Amino acid sequence: MKRVPGNDDHRSNVTAGGSVQKHTLTKAEKALCKQIGPKLVKDGLYFVGIDVIGGKLVEVNVMSPGGITYINKVYKTKVRVEERVIDFLESKVLDQLQAFDRRARLRKTVEEA
Repeated sequence: MKRVPGNDDHRSNVTAGGSVQKHTLTKAEKALCKQIGPKLVKDGLYFVGIDVIGGKLVEVNVMSPGGITYINKVYKTKVRVEERVIDFLESKVLDQLQAFDRRARLRKTVEEA
């Protein structure tokens, strides 16, 4: 989604009078995501929001990547974005638990050898 400033404020925050619109990522925006994505994932950041102004990355929101309710509203999707995010995060937690279990079993096998 894309936030657009309102008439009375230069900020695009909805609370400051901005609005949201559908947006298709440009080639440059996709390239930016491909460039920063691996580092974010390596750092365990699977769900972030990015602010891009004039083709430049200006902010990565890692603590509170808002916009889900606006995305749902603008795109009117049948599958709610929050459900997809939670399903993904649950799968990551399960992956971590399985990896922990594998390491524990291996450690036990080595200790008993």
